[in-house]
Amino acid sequence: MIKTIIVEDDAMHARSLAETLETHFKSIRLLAICHDIQEAMIQISALEPQLVFLDVELGAYSGFDLLAMLKKRDFEVIFTTAYQKYALQAIKMSALDYIEKPVDIKQLRSAISRYHVKTSEKKIQNLLVNFNADGNEQKVALQERGSFHFVRLSDILRLQSDSAYTIVYYKDSTLVHKMLLSRNLAYFEDMFEGKGVFYRVHNQHLVNIHYIKSMVQGKSCFIIMDDDNKSIVPVARARRDDFLHYLRNNGILI
Repeated sequence: MIKTIIVEDDAMHARSLAETLETHFKSIRLLAICHDIQEAMIQISALEPQLVFLDVELGAYSGFDLLAMLKKRDFEVIFTTAYQKYALQAIKMSALDYIEKPVDIKQLRSAISRYHVKTSEKKIQNLLVNFNADGNEQKVALQERGSFHFVRLSDILRLQSDSAYTIVYYKDSTLVHKMLLSRNLAYFEDMFEGKGVFYRVHNQHLVNIHYIKSMVQGKSCFIIMDDDNKSIVPVARARRDDFLHYLRNNGILI
């Protein structure tokens, strides 16, 4: 049995989630429902849950505030949220799970199926560190063969679509590595939106503009990346003008 606590300030949503868990998930043992951050701190410390369903917005506080206040975080977290761009970006960057309200049982089942005992601490720590870091110094959790690599956004050179997968190219010291991830390129484009340095120049390519070495224009347009291989990335004709405008606005082109 997975010892579980729900932290949700909306009584209706809390009750709905509790009833769904108790009816459809016999592996879940619901210990408590907490409606505010103070109650949650007391109950989590006293009951030592293995899994916490945590609302992003808790009155004047957030679920992130609660995690920062807790001295001990040896439990898994599944966030619950109405659609909130900034929150979903942060959660995705740290490879933490979430479900959107109102709760969809298929999404809930999928999140619970990924439950593992005591694997969230590094991801939670990354989430909290990101809130105090500048955009380019934030880290994204990249999963490869069951392990997580926490990579600064400023170290990611480019991302390339490979059907339903994405190849991420990033540097570690002076070396460039690549990692194949089971997410499509649109997932990362959405996650990095507003971070200020990534631009989708082509259906298959998302680049960090700080690693552009040069740009060649003619019948076709392409950029040369500042990496060991001087990688060539095509710029789609339909995206060229908007891309040039973006580069000028960011001081890359004068």
